[in-house]
Amino acid sequence: MAAGLDWAALPSVIIVEIFSYLSKSDRVRTSSVCRRWRQCLFHPCLWNRVDYELCLSKRQKSRFLSDRCGHFIREAIVKFNSHNIAEVRECFRILKILSENKNIQSFALQPTSCHIEWPESQPMLYDRYLESIEAIIKSSRKLKHLSFGCVEELLDQSDRIVELLARNHANTLESLHISTVKEDSENYEIVDMDVNDFDLFKNLQSLSIDYDHLSNDLLKNFIDCRKAKLLHLCIHVHGVHPQHEKITNDTWRMLRNHCPDLEVTLNLIHSFDGTDALLDILQSSMPLANYRQFFCSNINLAAIDFISTHFGTTLKSFHIIDGYNAGSPNQYTSDSDEDPFVMLSWRCPKLEMFTLISYEIADNDVIAIARLRGEKLWKFEIPLNCIYSMLEDEDGVWIGHGCVDQSFRQQVCDSLKREWKPLSDTDLPLAVFDVQADAEKAYMSILHRDQMPL
Repeated sequence: MAAGLDWAALPSVIIVEIFSYLSKSDRVRTSSVCRRWRQCLFHPCLWNRVDYELCLSKRQKSRFLSDRCGHFIREAIVKFNSHNIAEVRECFRILKILSENKNIQSFALQPTSCHIEWPESQPMLYDRYLESIEAIIKSSRKLKHLSFGCVEELLDQSDRIVELLARNHANTLESLHISTVKEDSENYEIVDMDVNDFDLFKNLQSLSIDYDHLSNDLLKNFIDCRKAKLLHLCIHVHGVHPQHEKITNDTWRMLRNHCPDLEVTLNLIHSFDGTDALLDILQSSMPLANYRQFFCSNINLAAIDFISTHFGTTLKSFHIIDGYNAGSPNQYTSDSDEDPFVMLSWRCPKLEMFTLISYEIADNDVIAIARLRGEKLWKFEIPLNCIYSMLEDEDGVWIGHGCVDQSFRQQVCDSLKREWKPLSDTDLPLAVFDVQADAEKAYMSILHRDQMPL
């Protein structure tokens, strides 16, 4: 290093270039060189994306970043506890700042719950949330990604939101997530939505939507050579009513032919009707990649067989979680000699994630799944207390839950070619054991990952 070099005399373009090669933590440390370097730390090109976390320990940092960068960042994710009044208010403050940012291209809410606790002292805060979200849509010059984090009440205005997006960002919007979570799947109102608005989106590649709004006409909007091809379609199923339009296999076949890389995710959430009607929802030409059931209180074994039979070339993940029945795992009875989940593992060579929580399964079937999928099954979740073994002693043969031996675990580890152990009770969400507990903690983070930008 040359003696007497004045680091503060470097041109700002060089300082910013130096920062661009560093991690955010290293940039902060490097900015302590002098005041001029500190000023360059917040150059707009260094802060394309900010994740605002509004919990008490990180709120001050998020507030500082929103004040300093909120007017020019391009991507923003707001993570907050939607039952904490202080965090709900702080989220609104950030929304107001972002609503004046013409550069914003990606915006996502990630609340802890599908419902927001609105403060009684601010009865109009709900309306002001919606106004700020609409202002973000109107002020942005090039919005590409928008996610509402499954908040049901914000999406009561989904028809208005889709209309605004079609009017302002028909040529730029790439991903839109307007699916919701309805904890009371048997009692909710369906919001009207004009599916013709979707015909205006020329570059939409990822869509999350409720089954209530899915129709043949909506899907046919994406069968258009003038548009970008749809890559991801995530469907949330709650209630299933007679007025729901059945998506025909012909529609799925046409869509799949036009969009050969399309992957469909099907999420059944507190959907008792959904499991019963699953064979009507599933169609053989649907490119199902991810199937999930969250607290649906039932398994449709005929539908599981349909999935394993028809989606062998597409299925990548399978996830079922439910609550215990009177403190014990639920049982399922198959008419086949083979376990339906073993058959699923055999018929679906692309399966890489398998979760079955709250339903009992034989130790030999767990071993069989591991052998069939091998090291390709990088996520394999089975609770210990759901695994049963046939045991024998001087009093005869009996069934024991959670009584697996070291040989069982070693066989699974050998098949997966990695360390593996069953889930313990402490690994499971409280809602598995307590029907009154908050079930959202078991699935909200999964649903948020579905709604990340492309």
